[in-house]
Amino acid sequence: MIQMKISKRIFFVILILNFLQSCGYQPLLTSKNQKFSIANINIYGDKKLARTLGNYFAEIPNAENNLILEIIADKKKLVSNRTSIGATSEYTVAISFDVKVIYEKNNKLIFRENFTSSNSFKTSKVHLDTLNRENKIVDNSIKNIAEQISKRLNVIFN
Repeated sequence: MIQMKISKRIFFVILILNFLQSCGYQPLLTSKNQKFSIANINIYGDKKLARTLGNYFAEIPNAENNLILEIIADKKKLVSNRTSIGATSEYTVAISFDVKVIYEKNNKLIFRENFTSSNSFKTSKVHLDTLNRENKIVDNSIKNIAEQISKRLNVIFN
């Protein structure tokens, strides 16, 4: 009886996978289907942050739409919690990117949006560990923002 249920489930899963494969399903938000290319990146504000965000976008040869990406980056690190003796026990890092996307050929504004991310992290007894935690949080936030921008551009151009 149990083996019969398992066999039915396996058959059902195989049937669904076969249907998806044969119907021509393709995910839209992949780089293979990308119809835009970032031809130029203008950086303002915190240059290291803006460069890190810009590195997630590459120029694609023979793309239909060449774009200019303007990034104004800012980072703030605030003490969010202290111990009873006044030592810092937790920081909050807030990063923001004011992003403008412009057509290269006619300088028409496609969209402008402010992307922000704020995360807290605990300090460590070893200062290097605290810095590593901060860098990891900042890198993950930048990656998430880059994915948001890429998805938005894919929706516009697909």
